[in-house]
Amino acid sequence: MSQTRILAVDDQLYFRVFLEDLLREEGFDVLTAAGGEEALGFLEDRGPFDLILTDLVMPGMDGSELVQRVKERNALQDVVVVTSVGDVKTAVDAMKLGATDYLLKPIDRQALLRTIEGILQRRRMREEHSRLMAENLEYMGVFTQYERALGFFSSLSLEPLADRIVEGLCLETNAQGGVLWLARPDAPRRLRLLGVGGLVRASEEVEELDAEALPDPFAALAREGTRSLSVAPDSEPGRTELYLALRAGRRLLGILRLTDKIDGSAFEAPDLEVGERLATFAGQAVANAMQFRALERRSFRDPTTQAYTRAYFEDVVRNEIQKAQRFARSFSVVRVALDPIGSVRAHMTPPDFTRWIQGVAAELGKVLRTTDLLAAENDSEFCMLLAETDSLGAAVAKRRLRAALERSEEVRALDASERPSVLAGAVTFPADAGQLEDLVALLARRIEEDRRSLLRAYELESAPFRGLSEALLAEAPLGRPETSLQMARFLLGEVGRRAHERGLLFLAPGRSQLPRLREGLEALRGSKPRTEVVLVADREDDWLSGVPVTWVSPVRAGTPNPFIVYFGEGPAYALVREATGAQGETALYHTCDPVLVEQLAFQLGRDLGIPIGD
Repeated sequence: MSQTRILAVDDQLYFRVFLEDLLREEGFDVLTAAGGEEALGFLEDRGPFDLILTDLVMPGMDGSELVQRVKERNALQDVVVVTSVGDVKTAVDAMKLGATDYLLKPIDRQALLRTIEGILQRRRMREEHSRLMAENLEYMGVFTQYERALGFFSSLSLEPLADRIVEGLCLETNAQGGVLWLARPDAPRRLRLLGVGGLVRASEEVEELDAEALPDPFAALAREGTRSLSVAPDSEPGRTELYLALRAGRRLLGILRLTDKIDGSAFEAPDLEVGERLATFAGQAVANAMQFRALERRSFRDPTTQAYTRAYFEDVVRNEIQKAQRFARSFSVVRVALDPIGSVRAHMTPPDFTRWIQGVAAELGKVLRTTDLLAAENDSEFCMLLAETDSLGAAVAKRRLRAALERSEEVRALDASERPSVLAGAVTFPADAGQLEDLVALLARRIEEDRRSLLRAYELESAPFRGLSEALLAEAPLGRPETSLQMARFLLGEVGRRAHERGLLFLAPGRSQLPRLREGLEALRGSKPRTEVVLVADREDDWLSGVPVTWVSPVRAGTPNPFIVYFGEGPAYALVREATGAQGETALYHTCDPVLVEQLAFQLGRDLGIPIGD
């Protein structure tokens, strides 16, 4: 242990020698100064000291001023003032300035030693208290981190867990924002954006990363053994980012990026240390959640069809709603119903019917992507969750599912009298509804709309667009030709106003009315609407050059009748009228029936060679 260092200050030489000899005999390291200025010099060059002993009455800088100057430099410096019996008031004033104690001349050896020992004892206690406080604070910090890490294991659902990990790491590192990519259960080498917290715009982040071809600086984390990385982006001076790898053993499960510390400083070694510590727990928690999800998927299977149960399906849809809301995405749900199913069941033994319905589920599964989810409502209805699919994509999937069943061996092997109709309906979040209950109710209505559709009543499911339009016009009331022009102008305006909505608008105005649509078409010039406008007309000049429209010859449509068909994220609409002059009344049929409009759009797209939903 090092010696206690004492600075003795007195203007009288004999007193300095007396103190130096006395204190050295007791084992202290002593330095003496002849005045306040010299003492301050020693403090500057050789300080700090464990104790300062100073006389009060000295020429130049007296003891009181020295106490004041010393305390200004170091408030914790212990100072003992020495004074005569008649000058006790001055000693008290010095203590008010910060002196620790005072002694009276002539100095008693034992009194001096007791005072020094008392001060040193209090100093040791103060240092021990500070050490214990620092240890306690460090322990509390580690304990808080441990509690936060344990909190990761309280959730076995990946989406809430991802948010909790981001929140916990942001709090522990004082980061303003964080983004977490986690491995997809169906494609472990693909990392999808799943957790976002703080000052981050999810719409500006990369939705998916390829673990085998990561861009810088992500790539460094893919190397085994690399747990963290602090970088300063070249494109944004003054910013720092902390990247953390989440692993289970050697497997990379996720990458977390933390940005911008709240105090504006850079991420340093302590941040990397706490980040790596929590990332270790987070990686294990993610591995547990993934394992639980795999077990959950196996345990929530319908025993007959091996599709998922309705309860599990609804739980997944609720999670999908939360995720879609956060990342401003869409998803769709498709329901397929076999109606009626009673005759099929009646003409089969239970084992045969089980095999038959399993074959139906297998046919539906062949159409779906690996990211989609198939669930059995009962033995005649199935639901499919289509991740990140809008209304147009859902319509394409729905038609493929229906066609797969209608062409399947299971359905074609039945007698015509037993063969059920394949009904289908689709809903999209958030375009159609924002809550699970509303989506389910709307889905039931869509199935009923399909059951009562004019297509089934007139048996027009396979008719070309010309046959469809002629069947509709045969029953159409009389109307004004001007109606079709007004609706075309309105829909063109909607395309411009709702540029973010994806859809398809077919316009066949007829040669006489095409020039009257010029203003509406010109309004689209320079814009990039997500609705494709298909103009079914002869191209006679270049006045529409630069307008985002697709020209198609009317010969392909197979009918001279003007028509409008809109199908997409907005309300469906179709209009067909007889090809007559602009004067007088003409047969005119228009409808908002989504089933009928969908059939018209897809059949027209097929006839015109315009792919829908790609």
